[in-house]
Amino acid sequence: MPDMSSLTHYPLKVIFAIHLVLVTWSVQGHWCPKSVMFYNFLFFICLLWAIYNIESDEPLQFALFINILSIFFDIITLAVYFPTTYPSEKFSAAIMIINMIVRIVTSVYLLRIGQARGGCLATMFTTSPAMGFGRQDYEDISHPIPQNSDFAGV
Repeated sequence: MPDMSSLTHYPLKVIFAIHLVLVTWSVQGHWCPKSVMFYNFLFFICLLWAIYNIESDEPLQFALFINILSIFFDIITLAVYFPTTYPSEKFSAAIMIINMIVRIVTSVYLLRIGQARGGCLATMFTTSPAMGFGRQDYEDISHPIPQNSDFAGV
């Protein structure tokens, strides 16, 4: 079995693979308009760009923006074009609903990856200690930690 720790950009590749499978199944129905392929294609291009360009968070900004907009686009597409016949058409619509749910999770991951890279996403939706993220070690103020070697023997 291959060692997964040697893979670079593992989270982005997993996001790419999951959405590739789900989008492929969701556009198989004849009910699905071509616009779904267009915005998903843009999303995949941004993910590939983010895998290639690790110095910048711009590709992740675009991918996150398109991913969030895609949730709304999918809702509108399902509301207007939802199939009422043929099980294969209903299957592709159900997969599109699953893809929408997965988009919420992957948006959080894209935001965290972007925050780790720095740039604009690092300051957007910063994690606070009140939310349980970004905690620092507790410092007991009644027993301060010595900062120089004068107190090493005490």
